[in-house]
Amino acid sequence: MIKAFQLLYQNRQSVSSIKTEEELRAIIHSELLDEFTHPRARLSIQKKYSMALERIENSKLSNKQQQAMVELYKEELEKLSTEDNS
Repeated sequence: MIKAFQLLYQNRQSVSSIKTEEELRAIIHSELLDEFTHPRARLSIQKKYSMALERIENSKLSNKQQQAMVELYKEELEKLSTEDNS
């Protein structure tokens, strides 16, 4: 999972240092919240999720890796949705 994510985001420094699934999930969480973007330029969680799925779909990852990445993003999106409803 970590290797697949690193292949998707090769040009990001923070990605190369990921060692655990917990760190991976934290990065995806931040990615969906668009925390790496200036607050006034941030996109919605749904837009970031859609962009991530498009990136995964257009990647050279195997079908199995793509499915696993989509599932991981979906899980993190659901966590964020649950947090918003609390």
